[in-house]
Amino acid sequence: MTVGEVALAVHQLPAGAASLQFGAGAPVSLDEGLRLRSVGDCSSGGACLAVGTAQYAETGSDPYVSWGRWTNGSIAVGGTSPNTPLSSNQGVHYLVGVPSVTMPTSGTFSYSLIGATSPTASDGSMAPGSFRANATVHFAPASQTRIGLEAQVTMATGQYKFSTPGGLGNASRSGMPMDGATTFSGQLQTQRNAGSGNFDCGSSGCQVNVTGGFFGPEAARMGLGYSILDPGAAGRTISGVGVLENK
Repeated sequence: MTVGEVALAVHQLPAGAASLQFGAGAPVSLDEGLRLRSVGDCSSGGACLAVGTAQYAETGSDPYVSWGRWTNGSIAVGGTSPNTPLSSNQGVHYLVGVPSVTMPTSGTFSYSLIGATSPTASDGSMAPGSFRANATVHFAPASQTRIGLEAQVTMATGQYKFSTPGGLGNASRSGMPMDGATTFSGQLQTQRNAGSGNFDCGSSGCQVNVTGGFFGPEAARMGLGYSILDPGAAGRTISGVGVLENK
């Protein structure tokens, strides 16, 4: 979502917080380390999400974007009092940044991962994992831009790989287009038989919802969030965020 001058993405909100709606101009508060402290007007008891007593994990920032994860404590939903617990295996993943004012309209550029949160299962049933990704963007006027992505999530249940058609070598074939001036989204699939045990994607693979956007001058940074959907349990996901740099 765009909130005033910044764009904010929050992934894997717990039950009771997923329905929060923030209007344009809703305040976003960062602490001295540029970590997300809250979004919304927490003093009025309305739409508000705040770190509360939760701890920060995997935080990072540069002049254009900040990212991290709230975990192992209670976040505040709809007020100032911490009221929604998160275990050490859970997380609310955030990415906040200044959207690109100007975007390239031609050329193909490579992006490398510079920071990411550890992916978590929404029910906290396994320890946080790891995330790797690379991207290639085929820039063109407006919605003709295409994002090529290759990514891998590693959890205790195994590896979950997902990529766009054409991968990094032919981003122009990608089915992930721009859906706004600086934002993109798409639905991908993991490889067949990804994972195992209580998060097994089976012979069809798991659906992966990807959203993201570009930050800084001339799309200097790409930020993205992803959710791998468990085909055996509605609403259960593995999610996280990552930030990539135009090299």
